Amino acid sequence: MGTAAPAAVNLDRTDEGVALAQIVGNPGESAGVRGALILGSLSVVTFVFFVLPSAYAFAVYSARWGAVGVVVVMTIILGACWWKRADLADAIGFMREGRNWVKGASGEYRVHKALCELSDEYIVFHDYHPRGRDGRPAAWNVDHIVVGPSGVFVLDAKNYSPKTVSAALEGTCFARNVDQVQRNALELKDKLGLWSGGDLAGVFVVPVVVYTQDGAQLANLREGVVRTLPLRLLRQEIEGHRESAIDQEKTGRVALALFAQLPTKTQVAFGGAIQAYGRISKAARYEICDARVAQRREASVARDSHGEPGAALPTTCPKCGGRLAERTAKTGSRAGKKFLGCENYYSEKKCKYGYNLD
Repeated sequence: MGTAAPAAVNLDRTDEGVALAQIVGNPGESAGVRGALILGSLSVVTFVFFVLPSAYAFAVYSARWGAVGVVVVMTIILGACWWKRADLADAIGFMREGRNWVKGASGEYRVHKALCELSDEYIVFHDYHPRGRDGRPAAWNVDHIVVGPSGVFVLDAKNYSPKTVSAALEGTCFARNVDQVQRNALELKDKLGLWSGGDLAGVFVVPVVVYTQDGAQLANLREGVVRTLPLRLLRQEIEGHRESAIDQEKTGRVALALFAQLPTKTQVAFGGAIQAYGRISKAARYEICDARVAQRREASVARDSHGEPGAALPTTCPKCGGRLAERTAKTGSRAGKKFLGCENYYSEKKCKYGYNLD
């Protein structure tokens, strides 16, 4: 049987009629599942090997010996805890790890809520976990990827209890956060070039660490090339970024390259989002093509008016004499590009002559 597709996250959008960012993936899914597994397994082990035996011992010995039995059982339990104190410390650390994963998932969901308010020029990938060479999820994943006209952003969400975030000094957790998101950004940049056959190799990826705790106060808003931001400044940073701006047509290509690497079940669940975003990018691509064609026609008219040779577009087919009409390629390496095609393409002549307008 096939694996069921994951359910799309409830976006909880209340502004009807507002064009908001498209969402792919469920925020905090990996962290939440990992934290739940840790806490759930620890709870089961504790209940089976500690709570049940202790409750049974209390019930039996208190019935036989009364208060003396309770004291005996308590003494045995405390002695066992002292004897296994190292294992008990490991269990407590294990529990803290699980709580931290759940807390991290909560921070990722807060970031999701902020990113939902971006305009429809943006698409957001949550918990991005691409396929590896064997078809299984790769060893690396990214909390959030934002693609839009202001650039491509890799976001690493952190949710700490302390409000104050100091400078990323060597050896601190803040320095590790900066190094991690920078590695993720470089990894994604290399993968985009690989996945697109070199077409997207020049796209710059902006690394951002987002601190999601309430009232976060940061010593620095930038650590080298890495942005370190409180959640309240995230949307402003993304929409106002101009150093890595790209056109809407290229954002569509980046989004498709990212989407193509996701597992099939995720593609099925969020296919509507990529299609909706693709329509925006497709419209932008057509606008660019139309603008280029119009520019060439204007240049041709200008050259002809000055008596300069040769720039007029052909109007008849040199092969069969049919009329040439403007069309758009639907398939192949030139899909989406304009050309002049012969009117006899669909007739018995099946003339395949084409004149590329770009």
